[in-house]
Amino acid sequence: MLEQMRKNSRSLLIMALFVFLIVTFVVSFGPQSRGTTCEQVTSGDSFAARVAGRTITSSDFQFGSLLAQRIPEKYAKQERVRETIMDKLIERELLTAMAEKLGFVVSDDEIADQIGDSKIMVLGIPQPIPMKDGVYSYDSFKKYVRITLQQTPNEMMEQQRRELLAARVRNLVRSSVNVSPEEVKSDFIRKNRQVNLEYIRFTGRRFEAEVAPTDQEIADFVKKNEADLKKSYEENKFLYEKAPAQRRLREILVKLPHDADEKADKATREKADALVEKIKRGGKSGKDAFAEVARQSSDDPASKVRGGELGWKARGGTNLQGEAEDKLFAAKEGMIVGPLKGSDGYVIAKVEGSREGQISFDMAKMELAEKKLRQQQAAARTKAAAEAALAKAKEAPTSTLKTIFPPPSDTQEAAGADTGSAPRVEETGMFSMRASPEGAVVEGIGVSNAVAKAAFALTADQPIAGPFAIGDNQFIIRLKERKDPDLADFERRKLELTRDAEMAKGEHVLSDWTHAACVAAKEAKSISVNPDKLKYPDEPKEQPVSYEPCSRLRMLGG
Repeated sequence: MLEQMRKNSRSLLIMALFVFLIVTFVVSFGPQSRGTTCEQVTSGDSFAARVAGRTITSSDFQFGSLLAQRIPEKYAKQERVRETIMDKLIERELLTAMAEKLGFVVSDDEIADQIGDSKIMVLGIPQPIPMKDGVYSYDSFKKYVRITLQQTPNEMMEQQRRELLAARVRNLVRSSVNVSPEEVKSDFIRKNRQVNLEYIRFTGRRFEAEVAPTDQEIADFVKKNEADLKKSYEENKFLYEKAPAQRRLREILVKLPHDADEKADKATREKADALVEKIKRGGKSGKDAFAEVARQSSDDPASKVRGGELGWKARGGTNLQGEAEDKLFAAKEGMIVGPLKGSDGYVIAKVEGSREGQISFDMAKMELAEKKLRQQQAAARTKAAAEAALAKAKEAPTSTLKTIFPPPSDTQEAAGADTGSAPRVEETGMFSMRASPEGAVVEGIGVSNAVAKAAFALTADQPIAGPFAIGDNQFIIRLKERKDPDLADFERRKLELTRDAEMAKGEHVLSDWTHAACVAAKEAKSISVNPDKLKYPDEPKEQPVSYEPCSRLRMLGG
């Protein structure tokens, strides 16, 4: 956390306050304090929480809930509003304690002046006080406090004292942040520099259909990786317990258009019958005749290269329905079934295994190994394809990717030509650098700090970069268009931009600061929470509450 603070501010005052805060919470709010852990607290008490011996009352929690009074209960539960209110109340108590350590004081006059302006602070956010005929009235204020907030005026005064003390510390942290001219300019350039990229995506799943590990390769993989395979089996054990009836299948598909007429249907069936006869006569390798015919003649691109192998399939997972699927599951091992009419045409299937119920690791390990080996081999092919495309693009650096890798012509598509292996060029459109909690966002491509960094470093002289791995995909990118920021506009708006940058940085530092304070207090076991206060009306009383203090402060900011 200390390193994060260094990144967020160069201010020595901020660093001093941060260190002081940690020391204060460790010494003052440590195990010797009256706080207890969340797990030690019994429900049913009237308090909402305790922070280092300070009690957050049920009345305090109701006061904080003013911010959520117009939120529908269903939405409040979905967004975990009660947990958010609890976190902000804990934050307020920690900041109030820090304010008192620093010697800050809020007078009654300050509180009265604020209320006289017809506003109160609720968890750091100003809220209007209902007025009578648009004019502040002390009698109306007392009625509002007693009926709506169920507090006395003195209790409300104390609420506001704590709110204003917490606000003093927030303002101290925010105002202590310095932003250099270089930071302001760098931020302006980052937000206003835009690029438009051409890119090609190479998908690992497509290459999986092209790889077919041999039995020996799978066996060798099992020997070298048995521990990892066992771990994978344990993680997915639910798939192998009480498994429904499954068949290990090979398939040959003779495709039939959905709108085919009777003549086309008959011709397709005859073609399928001829393939069955070919299998029965035997291929060059004898026992592998089915696999050989599948590689030559199947219309299923996903299994064709693997000799029609589909792996283990349960009912509903085949290309057949009803009686046709019943015939498949009634067949004995080694039998060839079909042609049977399925959803995509005529299917010829071979049953190579049967299993049901408890499937042991020894029964599943070859299947797991084949899947992982296929993924590895597909990943290698994916990267090789991306590297080949990159090399080809670099041979013509002044040409666009769409020129080098043109899309299929209308004639090719109309003829049904296989263009699946040809790279398809896409375009991001103009975009600027944008961050997310997971990393930098690159339009159309996804989240990748590496791609974003490379994209904004591309120039007309060096327009191409890659390959970049994101998940099971590989990308190459090419700069198509670049728009640099208007520095004259920066000079005109420098003061405004500096103020905005200081505010943004102040909020960021404050977020880190309050989160660090909460974590320090939690680690000192000085935060306890009454779980009953976090229950939503429709939740069963016996249902346990899952709540971790401080977890939402990072999302909310200071």
